[in-house]
Amino acid sequence: MSAFDDYLQRIEKWDTKTFLTVYKSGFSSKSKVVAKIFSFFGTFYFWGIFWLIWFLWTYFTTKDYYLLVIFTSGFEQSIIIHSLIRYKLVKRNRPYITLQTQGVQMHDDFIRIPYLMSESERKSFPSGHVAFVIFFGTIFSVYFNNSLIFFIFLGLDLIIAVSRLILGVHYPIDVIFGFIFGLFYALLYIGLTVQFWIAFYYWMGPIISNIIHLRFL
Repeated sequence: MSAFDDYLQRIEKWDTKTFLTVYKSGFSSKSKVVAKIFSFFGTFYFWGIFWLIWFLWTYFTTKDYYLLVIFTSGFEQSIIIHSLIRYKLVKRNRPYITLQTQGVQMHDDFIRIPYLMSESERKSFPSGHVAFVIFFGTIFSVYFNNSLIFFIFLGLDLIIAVSRLILGVHYPIDVIFGFIFGLFYALLYIGLTVQFWIAFYYWMGPIISNIIHLRFL
């Protein structure tokens, strides 16, 4: 065994031990409901509803599409990268699957019943909840030039990260790298690709608007 393999094994051992310590703690057993509530704010359901309300408000009221374009295109780019990492490269199973014999169960109501889930939905690295909350926090804080926004999102994200362990769906390494990848997605978008997405969406905007108007004529 190489020194690198030994190091990876030690990380894996720490990861499992830390997860079980949190998951089986008295605090965890008393916090399942609260964990589910906070965990909801990292789901695609929440961000989807948020986007839809924002889109309707923008389209019918403000007509200011710039932030909506940044929000939408940044998410699209990041979810593609995230999916490649999680489902094609790493493919790590969730703890309630790998640690089932140690009494670990899934308590997240927004994940399907395990035996009905596809193989990809069983994967856990990195945490999408954690990654996209810190991603949007970074995007908003840069757009509004307000660091307080970032720290508010960071505080919420820390609670969400612990909630994911309590619910049995992520290891500590999953949520740690959720923070890292979320920041990476944001910096990649802001620093490199945002101008191309903005140009694309403002080119597409009149076409989409015409289609919508034709549909409701």
